[in-house]
Amino acid sequence: MRFTAGIDGGGTKTTVECRDAQGAVLCRKTFGAFNLNSIGEDAFRGLLAEITGFFSGLGGCGALCIGAAGVSNSRVRELTAEAVGQAGIRRWRLAGDHETALYGALAGGPGCALIAGTGSICCGRNAAGGFARAGGWGHLIDDGGSGYALGRDALAAVARQWDGRREETLLAELIPAQLGTGSPQELTAYAYGGGKSRIAALAPLVQQAAEAGDPAARRIVAENAGELCGLVRAVMKRLGFERCETALLGGLLAHDTLRRRTLVGRLAE
Repeated sequence: MRFTAGIDGGGTKTTVECRDAQGAVLCRKTFGAFNLNSIGEDAFRGLLAEITGFFSGLGGCGALCIGAAGVSNSRVRELTAEAVGQAGIRRWRLAGDHETALYGALAGGPGCALIAGTGSICCGRNAAGGFARAGGWGHLIDDGGSGYALGRDALAAVARQWDGRREETLLAELIPAQLGTGSPQELTAYAYGGGKSRIAALAPLVQQAAEAGDPAARRIVAENAGELCGLVRAVMKRLGFERCETALLGGLLAHDTLRRRTLVGRLAE
């Protein structure tokens, strides 16, 4: 049986879906993390072998699209090409997960997708097929408006209050309470003791404080909304859009919160 397959490769899990020639779903299966930068080459080879073995058990994969994070790493393409070649898959494409998100959100039509989760990125496509992106540089360079940026700014607000450089903030109560820390040394150990996800995990506390009217938290929300708007503005300019449909995607934008409402208001402006 011939089928077409799509792979959504994430940092924690990989979802594979197969469809027949009429577009009907044949099956869906979940595998482990796809990001080579996180799991290493041996584990990545093993994952690809597991997926292509799954395809072989179903029949023949006539076409494959992979949307994943971390595809800018040239080794991802090299190892993927090797695996799909050995599996006899001739028609395949590797794309960033922001590209597949854009296509899925707008059903292939023109417009933009703004994605804000642990990181942030905006991409778009115009009616002529032109593609542009802004952001996606990672937390060490950019990622304004992301969960990481919100968490980082929250920690900075607490540190500055403790120094006497800024006004008091509710975040100085919420963050130590959640982390079980009460001293500058413990807060520093938390901030520098792990990856970016532990910083991004503090983003909901910014929302909580902002909803309670905390000035520092509201300033963080407003500034980061401005960063996200800048991403959309840059993509629209490069694609020649005066107006366009913009999909709001990712964990930070999935729910009706002050953060999302602030962003929508800024986008409307």
